[in-house]
Amino acid sequence: MAPIEEVLRPRNMVANVIVKLSHLPKPVLVGLTFVIVGCVATVDFLTGYEISCTVFYLVAIGLATWYVGASFGSLVSVISAWVTTIISLVSGQHYYNRFAPIWNAAIVLSFYFIVVWLLSRLRQTHETLEQRVKERTASLSSELAERRRLENEILAIGEREQRRIGLDIHDSLCQHLTGTALAEQFLVEKLAARDVPEVNDANRVVGLIEDAISMAHGIASGLFPLEGDGEGLPAALSELAAHFSSRFKVACRFHLAEPVRIQDTVVANHLYRIAQEAVNNAIRHGHATKIDIQLARVGLELQLVISDDGSGIPANKPIHPGMGLRNMKYRASIIGGSLTLGGGESGATVMCSFPESAPNLSK
Repeated sequence: MAPIEEVLRPRNMVANVIVKLSHLPKPVLVGLTFVIVGCVATVDFLTGYEISCTVFYLVAIGLATWYVGASFGSLVSVISAWVTTIISLVSGQHYYNRFAPIWNAAIVLSFYFIVVWLLSRLRQTHETLEQRVKERTASLSSELAERRRLENEILAIGEREQRRIGLDIHDSLCQHLTGTALAEQFLVEKLAARDVPEVNDANRVVGLIEDAISMAHGIASGLFPLEGDGEGLPAALSELAAHFSSRFKVACRFHLAEPVRIQDTVVANHLYRIAQEAVNNAIRHGHATKIDIQLARVGLELQLVISDDGSGIPANKPIHPGMGLRNMKYRASIIGGSLTLGGGESGATVMCSFPESAPNLSK
């Protein structure tokens, strides 16, 4: 055993005894106090008046004062002083002054009373500190809960705004671009009927508008990928992989070994955002050309794993968590999971593990 453990073991034993005594009922503590007084008095009588056991009565006095109260501690002090005086007289101790036993008992009793007073004050201070700690802990818990609520609310507001923007793009911009493409197509047909040489340029403009429509649809889908419940997460992740593949010319694929049901839309949305951020980081920072997104069940947990073949994480370079990584970790914590980042000189892996019975955050 390490030296520090050897030092701390006696303290832990004492702390355990104190905790166990604090849970005992007061009648049991009163009985234990008198048992200790009786044991000390027996030893005091057997050793005779030449060996004083006065200090050992403090065990019972301390127990009585700390766990029962100052009044009971004072009573035990009087009993202990009276018992030790009687035992000294019965043991054969002779006094030339008849007031000497009374004086000695008064001195011992005064010492006991001082100990009772100090212990009672210490007990009051201890209880005051405990109360302050409880109040401060409750206050901190309340502040943390409020902070978490505000963070969740801000995150929800952001999601709602993204949803609104996505719907606006889908319902307004896409429709407008579609109308423009139709008008341009009609113009192409008129130019073709007149055999105008600019018809090829007009066809290219139609192609650009159609590309813009596809890009707008992709942006709208990325802003609000899930409709209804969270069971559409696999389809959304598959569409996400296809979007990144076409936009950035990378091999991004989604793998689903077995059907996974995530009914909570909020949980599914957090997982989608984690995958979206991880893929984005792999392309922009890792310069990856191949990215795999996998959603699988492992035991009682579900795992979302995003792995790539990018530049990886050098072993001698510390990881400085940016806003994206902090955001992913926070989203993982909201759904009751954890997020780990791994990799070496080549490639990186982001894994979000969360319980299959994730909390229902939609309520």
